[in-house]
Amino acid sequence: MDVKIKILLTKRIFSNSKLSQVTIFIILAILIVIGIIAFFVLRSGFLKEEYPKSNPQRFIEKCVADAVEPSVRAVMAGGGRIEPSFFKMYRGEKYNYLCYQKNYYLTCVNQYPQLKKIIEEEIKQDCEKRIEKCFNDLRIDLENKGFMISESDLNYSIELVPQKVLIKINKKMDISKGDKKQSFKKFNVAILSPLYELSNVAREIVNHESQYCNFEYNGFMLFYPQYDIKRISYDESRLYRIIDRRSGAEFKFAVRSCALPPGL
Repeated sequence: MDVKIKILLTKRIFSNSKLSQVTIFIILAILIVIGIIAFFVLRSGFLKEEYPKSNPQRFIEKCVADAVEPSVRAVMAGGGRIEPSFFKMYRGEKYNYLCYQKNYYLTCVNQYPQLKKIIEEEIKQDCEKRIEKCFNDLRIDLENKGFMISESDLNYSIELVPQKVLIKINKKMDISKGDKKQSFKKFNVAILSPLYELSNVAREIVNHESQYCNFEYNGFMLFYPQYDIKRISYDESRLYRIIDRRSGAEFKFAVRSCALPPGL
């Protein structure tokens, strides 16, 4: 009996010892993995500090996208204008007149027959200083680290395309330090936005209002359920809000078409 007990105790001790060894190996493996991850994270941070954003082109693309997005939101809220000058005020918000007729009974006149081009120009002018700041910040950061910078003037354009706003930048930049040299000529940035589609719907509404004094928005939504169109009749005008259901982005504006005199 004593012999059997000793054998069982020996097996248990051996088993516990083996389990302890396995546990130690697992802990060591975890520590090694953590060390490797920490090394690459710290190394990545060091590179970014040594060479701004590690990749100047990616830095500019990210910075420019952040610079343009506020302008895109503002132009949608302003119905094609960053700061509307001719609008209907409703509940503290400006509804830019895209189609207007001052007389009663008559159909409205399209105020923005080239709405897409106007929107592109509005965005371009509004974000110009912020885009310039992106390049200035990059240049200053590089020069502080001993890099030599040679650059041309900034030239860029804004283009609305399906589901995107494109920013096409032409600017030559030569970056050098010692025997290292990098050259850039173009920076193309794309922002996801339904502005192209929303402006097309707005144009469709204006075309109907200017021809037929009305736009059948409920029927339109049956064919194009991705849009939620709301219309409010207010003070002889109609206020439209076009909402992209997927993103929640909204384009709003006003029309005054075939208005009736008070009392009719």
